[in-house]
Amino acid sequence: MAISMAALSLASLHGQTVVPTGSSSADYRFLLSGDELGALEPAPATGGQYGPQPGYPSYQSRWSHLAIEGGGGFTAPLGNTSGDLTYGWNFRGGLGWNFSKKFALLGEYEFDRNKISAAVLQQVDEPGGNVHTWSLTLDPVWNYKTSGSVGGYVTGGGGFYRQLTSFTEPVLATGVYCNYFYCYPIYYTTNVVVSHYSSNQGGLNIGTGLTFGKWDKGKFYAEARYEWLDTPGHNTQIIPVIFGLRW
Repeated sequence: MAISMAALSLASLHGQTVVPTGSSSADYRFLLSGDELGALEPAPATGGQYGPQPGYPSYQSRWSHLAIEGGGGFTAPLGNTSGDLTYGWNFRGGLGWNFSKKFALLGEYEFDRNKISAAVLQQVDEPGGNVHTWSLTLDPVWNYKTSGSVGGYVTGGGGFYRQLTSFTEPVLATGVYCNYFYCYPIYYTTNVVVSHYSSNQGGLNIGTGLTFGKWDKGKFYAEARYEWLDTPGHNTQIIPVIFGLRW
């Protein structure tokens, strides 16, 4: 009986098969902490639905809100001013703050130079004359289109305007020209101011323009603006058309 029991035990052990057990990451994940599990997860994709969008400023640097403009062009007289002045030229510079991609506020300096018309010069019996207009204004800007490479905006404001009217006459002047060997006199004609007067007054402006380029980079712009000055006698109306750069 003892021999029979030993034989049965050996047969039972020989018939058992060792089944290998596999292990996966799921078997030991419960042993890890939350921070360790986070390190195993793939990093989320940047951008996405609420990430930075192309064409819009992120306003991350200290200078990203700064607004700068500069340009020049021609100035056309309008209304009753068209009989007093001819077409002239101008330049403008501005510095301000972008509160958002839609709204900005700029302080602007502008200079316009126009000649006095022949009809007015004939009335005052002077051969020549010009009008210089300086202005310092505060002007909000509303960007109604900011997407794409072409944008649009409207602007308007007001401030201080100074106008200087000068009448000139040609005079014969002399000078000395010297070369390597000798010097000799030269004669030439120049215009001198024989009379002038100035006025200080308030004024208003309103206009619109187009920009060309990315919103968060420098942009070319073209703008036309109507300006009204409360000058003595009768008001002055001009339209400066300006081409330049905006940041």
